[in-house]
Amino acid sequence: MLPFDLIAVGLNAVDVVVRLPDRVNPGTKHLVDDLLILGGGPVGTGSAAVALLGYSAAFVARVGRNTLSEVSIDQFRRCGVSTDLMVHDEASRPAIALVEIDPATAARTVYVNLDGYGYLRPGDIPVAAIRSAKVLMVDSYDLDTTERALRAAQGSACRSLLDFEGGDTARLRTLVALGTDIVLPLECGRQLTGQTSPDAVLRALATLTAGQVVVTDGENGSWGWENGAAVHQPALPVAQKVDSTGCGDAYHAGYAVGLIEGWPLPLRMEFGTLLASRVITKVGGRTALPTRKDLPGMMAGVSEDRIIARLPATQG
Repeated sequence: MLPFDLIAVGLNAVDVVVRLPDRVNPGTKHLVDDLLILGGGPVGTGSAAVALLGYSAAFVARVGRNTLSEVSIDQFRRCGVSTDLMVHDEASRPAIALVEIDPATAARTVYVNLDGYGYLRPGDIPVAAIRSAKVLMVDSYDLDTTERALRAAQGSACRSLLDFEGGDTARLRTLVALGTDIVLPLECGRQLTGQTSPDAVLRALATLTAGQVVVTDGENGSWGWENGAAVHQPALPVAQKVDSTGCGDAYHAGYAVGLIEGWPLPLRMEFGTLLASRVITKVGGRTALPTRKDLPGMMAGVSEDRIIARLPATQG
């Protein structure tokens, strides 16, 4: 097996996504235009985005012989994500998430069920594959598994990209110290540092790790810490925002591509922003993920020419 560009270890989920009608009458039935079943999860969608751009990506999970597992596997394969590192266990199934989209704001409300979820065990972590990969992507849904994966990468050339949403503060700080690239929502950064402004949060995060730190804040853009100062990447203009599901996952995917290609921090942040601006235009976190062929013209007048020029012509 050839080394993967990216290996993702995190929540394996199937999303049922519905864009609510403009008016909801409780206790009645509604005919809706947008109701989808898609693969989900932060690094699940992140790995799908990387694979669609032509890179080799694999997802690590426990799956069984049930409908949710079949949907999850199919969704990964459709995006080109390898399922070779998955562990087959008939008692396990993915999480299922109900995602309600507000038609006025594009904000999402998520309900997650973990009954029968296939939590990874210590022996499931593909240590050799992680150590030979270019990037490891992890989330904060199963911190024991996340720690095992991060420790597997220690001492190797594999970069470790952390996509944390929240959890036990002390534990998260320990894991942040193990990562090479920590890209967090601003609220999670505030939780870990007790600071408020992006600059102060980044400065405090930088004391917890030797790695690169970045915080994201939706339409306010993102900030990275470089040479003792904050670097701001504004959000890109979007004509119509439809569904914010998966925007953060797409940002991480764009950042991961930058790590694979060895890009500087500002370009990694810009490409992440570009992918997020695409995802928010359709319902579902994976619906609008671009392939390499989609990139030209996606956001005319920004920097896609600079980005595309740096992408190997042989990919995707």
